[in-house]
Amino acid sequence: MFSQDFFNDELLEKIVDAFYGYGNYQGNYWFIGMEEAGGDFNEINNRIKKWSEREQKEIEDIAEYHEAIGYGASFKPGAKLDVPVWRTLIRIILSAKGKDNIDLEDIRKYQIEELGRKDKETCLLELLPLPSPSLKHWIYGEYSKLTFLSNRDTYENYCLEKRINHISQRIKEHQPKAVVFYGVGYEPSWRRITEKIKDVEFSRTSEGFLICRNSQTVFVITKHPVSIGVTSEYFHNIGRSIATKIGEKPLFA
Repeated sequence: MFSQDFFNDELLEKIVDAFYGYGNYQGNYWFIGMEEAGGDFNEINNRIKKWSEREQKEIEDIAEYHEAIGYGASFKPGAKLDVPVWRTLIRIILSAKGKDNIDLEDIRKYQIEELGRKDKETCLLELLPLPSPSLKHWIYGEYSKLTFLSNRDTYENYCLEKRINHISQRIKEHQPKAVVFYGVGYEPSWRRITEKIKDVEFSRTSEGFLICRNSQTVFVITKHPVSIGVTSEYFHNIGRSIATKIGEKPLFA
């Protein structure tokens, strides 16, 4: 019997080892961030329980899962566009597909119908599996008895290398058209993922993001969507650059 004041450590360990994000590994457009935002103990505990009840999948359908945890309104008509990361990723996708003059209704429609769905064109992965409100905020040491969760450093030491290897392997298996890593603070990890993939050599654009293409995939390392000073045009240009690279003959065949 587990106290309501602690996570179920068995489930917590499983989600750390097995959960990677949302969407479809067969999708053309992959986005890889550091970790999901999260709230307090009760909110995170509910997420973990629902993940377990829903067969402990490696990647979930984002709308179905958020419906299960009580946030299904984000994927229904009239949905609020209150998740800045999602808005930005959608802007990149629509730009990569050739759309200009993207407005909020374009973004809302894509969020409701396409983003992170199990049978659609996107895959949204996280380098680290546990949600947290910020880098400075770490509740797991307080509500778990797992020693590797005593602080963020021990947690990252426990799971980072395994997840880097796993994500790299999934990219090699599925060969998406584009993989966008967002958050320059974790650039060393993004580079460690791509170092395991053949012929990935980044160059820096005039806008400051990094981009390259091998024979299968365009790779981008970009600022985080909520970084201070970034504009919609910055992410629009990333999408257009992806489209250009997809259309180019690869340097390495």
